[in-house]
Amino acid sequence: MILMKGHGKKIESHGAVLVVAMGTTRKEGRLVVEKCMKLAREAYPKAEVEFSFNYEAVRLVLKESGEEVSGPLAAMTKLLDKGHSQIVVLPIYLTPGMGYHELYRIISSLNDLAGAHGAIGFDGILVARPLLMRTEDYFEVAEAVNGIYGKSLSDDEVLILVAPTSEGGADTSLCQMQMVMDDVCKSGKVVIGGVGGYPGVEKITRRLEHMNAKKVRLAPFALVSGIHASLEIAGETNPDSWKKALESKGYAVSVDDKALGEYDEIIGIFAGRLKDAASSHGFLK
Repeated sequence: MILMKGHGKKIESHGAVLVVAMGTTRKEGRLVVEKCMKLAREAYPKAEVEFSFNYEAVRLVLKESGEEVSGPLAAMTKLLDKGHSQIVVLPIYLTPGMGYHELYRIISSLNDLAGAHGAIGFDGILVARPLLMRTEDYFEVAEAVNGIYGKSLSDDEVLILVAPTSEGGADTSLCQMQMVMDDVCKSGKVVIGGVGGYPGVEKITRRLEHMNAKKVRLAPFALVSGIHASLEIAGETNPDSWKKALESKGYAVSVDDKALGEYDEIIGIFAGRLKDAASSHGFLK
């Protein structure tokens, strides 16, 4: 019989960062995830940085092609099993919608086990804000959006940013973004809409009528470009796509399929989100 002395010794850890996205099979979308991992490594070079996808359907598709990607719960428990006592989760999410709340519930459940004498014995898990949460976040993002698109719009062109999937209880965030965008972009030529939520394409069409618009440019109001962006916004084979709907009303429609997360101006905002979360409890020093 072998007797174990003492309580053992934990590995030396400088914490970990877990980047979480809904999931994508597209090269462009993976580059966004990699950019966020890179900024985390640059900000906290001693921390371990991993990623996970929340959307099971994407994980299953990737598994069929030979790549195993963990969901958030599995990814967090793996980091805890390695001995990391401080974890900061960086969600590449647009709003505090359903996906963000699902993630928050997982983190809250694990944090119930935290503490020196907890079942697992770790300090805790923190979650950073999504792109849009506080009032100042909206203005920060609006300024970035105006800088990205403002100069490229022609005088007779309106930009419509479309969230390609429902925000699941946070559709009001799109309405708030529209009001802030109107304050920041004085021309009023940036319009916010959402697929499967509010404001939908019918509401946006009425706004365009009031603006006497003739030309519109569609772009995804999403951080990671997925298949939904192509199908719901610009799908030529989808009779219900926004492109088809607007063309049927007589508008000349062009499409920019580049997601927000592909722009450095937006990625830079997530660096601030990560820093705010980590510094709130002195993590990742």
